[in-house]
Amino acid sequence: MRRFFNILFRVVITVLVLLLLAVPFVVRRVDRTPYAQTDWYRHMMQRLDSLAATHPPPVADTVLRVGYAKVNITPNHAVPTAGYGKREGRPVLQVHDSLFVRTLWLQQGNTKAAIVSADLLIIPPEVTQQVKARLSAAGIEWNNVFIGATHTHNSMGGWGKNYIGELFAGTYNQELVNNLAAQIIQSMALAARHATGAQLVYEERQAPQLVRNRVLGDSAPEYHVLHSLHALLHSGETVSLHSFAAHATTLSDSVMQLSRDYPGALLAQLEQQQRFAMYMAGAVGSMGPVEPDGSDWQQLSYMANGLADTLQHGAFKKSVPLGDVLWPVTLPLELREPQWRFTQNWCFRHWLWSRLYGDYPAEVKALKIGDLLLVGMPCDFGGELMAPLQAYAQQNGKHLMVTSFNGGYCGYITPDNRYDAEGYETRVMNWFGPGNGAYFSEVIRRLLDIM
Repeated sequence: MRRFFNILFRVVITVLVLLLLAVPFVVRRVDRTPYAQTDWYRHMMQRLDSLAATHPPPVADTVLRVGYAKVNITPNHAVPTAGYGKREGRPVLQVHDSLFVRTLWLQQGNTKAAIVSADLLIIPPEVTQQVKARLSAAGIEWNNVFIGATHTHNSMGGWGKNYIGELFAGTYNQELVNNLAAQIIQSMALAARHATGAQLVYEERQAPQLVRNRVLGDSAPEYHVLHSLHALLHSGETVSLHSFAAHATTLSDSVMQLSRDYPGALLAQLEQQQRFAMYMAGAVGSMGPVEPDGSDWQQLSYMANGLADTLQHGAFKKSVPLGDVLWPVTLPLELREPQWRFTQNWCFRHWLWSRLYGDYPAEVKALKIGDLLLVGMPCDFGGELMAPLQAYAQQNGKHLMVTSFNGGYCGYITPDNRYDAEGYETRVMNWFGPGNGAYFSEVIRRLLDIM
């Protein structure tokens, strides 16, 4: 018996020693070096300096042409939904309303730009890779594609690899990814085919009754600007793009039906009056929809009807015609090494993160249309960060619209003073901090300066 316990003791000690030796290979302390002191920050600033030096804005010497198209992407078979981990990848069998990818095509002489939005949770990185590989079929380069999603939490999944991707989107399906990429490209090609002369108008309205700070509560800052870009085609038609900050989460995880959530209901109303409308999720970080008492579908209708009413009757914060200047830009976005934390000061190492999520490139996208700058970020960009950015744009005589989910995804970007707060947005989904609230904001300000 004594010999048995001696052997057991040695085995336990050996296992403990091996575990202690393995820990440094799995976890590390969080790097809190101020971002402005890092090499990756200097590289990003150099990249922006190069943009300013080598890419002067084009001259408005030709008529701006606009085209539009939408392609149905609703799957014809059972698929998992994406958006709520509680669903655990269960397939959805019912379609409440169809899913689409929509494109607004802009062309000025040889300069082309495609504004694309899909009824998806995000634009999945795996889909982005396929789009890049096949994009020549649409006659446009990735640099000129400004892409985003409606951020509905009741769309199809099946597009995320590895543990984290499948946690949010169910079992990976390569055929579904291939089909989505082909449909995105098809929408661009169709939109380009029928482009015609147009005048563009940019508008902002306030809708404070439709958004709340879902992290800090009613007394906390909110971003409640409803952005709209209207194209008045020479044919007499009107088409439009709209963006708002409230998460498309009026439908809870218990609703197992495919749906575009409130953005889809809004577009359905608008398209009763005009040929085409599209929607892109804005600075949705920390911003939730206002949900009065009632069923999920009643809450969805409240949001859609409220936005439609704001567009029809709401007072303008601004309404300005845009000049015929078109300048699309896509830049690699330098980031800190991933720091997925399990406590305040400890995170998993990069190699483990790569296996749990994957290593995907991050980019920032920008599209200048006259005095309007659209900026697309690879994240849930924080609504609380928008007020100073809007003020900065106004000081420089420009207009700013920031959208999320531009084809990459690096988690939530929130105010830096909450980086150490426990919570979903600041701990679970803040993957590349600290300091990214200030860093991403600085990149946007530099783009406003340059473009």
